[in-house]
Amino acid sequence: MRLVSITAILALFATAGFAQPVVQTAKALETAFGFWASDNKIPNPTMVVMHQGEIVGSSGEIDTVVEIASLSKAITAVCAASLVSDGTWAADTTSADVLGYGPDGITVAQLITHTSGIGSDRTQTLMPLWVDSAEPRKTIATELALSQPLQGKGQFNYNNENYAILGQMIEVAVGARYQAVCSQRALTPAGVSAKPSPQTGGMLPWGGWAMSAQDYARFHYYWFGPQGAYGAGSPASLLAPVQGGAEYGLGMFERDVAEHRNFWHFGLWCIDQRVNAGAYAVIWKGEWSVVATYDACVDWDAMGALDSALVKVVYGL
Repeated sequence: MRLVSITAILALFATAGFAQPVVQTAKALETAFGFWASDNKIPNPTMVVMHQGEIVGSSGEIDTVVEIASLSKAITAVCAASLVSDGTWAADTTSADVLGYGPDGITVAQLITHTSGIGSDRTQTLMPLWVDSAEPRKTIATELALSQPLQGKGQFNYNNENYAILGQMIEVAVGARYQAVCSQRALTPAGVSAKPSPQTGGMLPWGGWAMSAQDYARFHYYWFGPQGAYGAGSPASLLAPVQGGAEYGLGMFERDVAEHRNFWHFGLWCIDQRVNAGAYAVIWKGEWSVVATYDACVDWDAMGALDSALVKVVYGL
């Protein structure tokens, strides 16, 4: 583990020739995050700040492997998208095509974008039973999800089961374990590593990966930064509108702001006294990116307050 201080970061700036506004913005982001963590009594807050793909600020132990919760979905989505890119699948390949069972017409694109029409999320009641076990739960989650009637197909409805099904499909299509396939296709190209969480790893495709904040920041920027494969946005065939003018693509919410594409996602584990953890990843302007992690189950208001505090810094509001 390594604790990177602002003093060390400033020394790096001085030798590397970073512009003073970069230093000031990085420090302001750290300060805003610190105030938010203090106001909300957040245990173990950690944040990585990147500018144009380089770490320029941090707080907490950025090398410590932590729960990333639903930020795991981007790993699964990038992995699934690679199968579309290499011709193994098409965007309209269906779960029934790959798995050989379940309703017809649930496509890869619909699963990635949460528009499959799968209704109530049964993982919400089952996940407390699956904590502290490494046994993969994607098969049972998939079977349960595909046994229920579809409703609201084509409309955005965030549901972990979509990503359980994707994980199962990846494993069947490639003929290898989901963890190995997606490590190779999504993580290795970015030069980072992750592992199943000891507590939630059985739910790997939708929320069970664990990795350090700095490795997730590098993964995120590699794929969704301006030079990344998806820096201009997820492929149109793997993108769906959500409320408020945003879109949902490869495990990320997306929105065009001015001339840039912004990407963001929260993750949250809230299982009594057993797993309480959150994570937030965002890229603004194709330039600034932040990954924050913390050992707390925060409410929607607190998540909104974190986003707002950081946005004000980056956009000078």
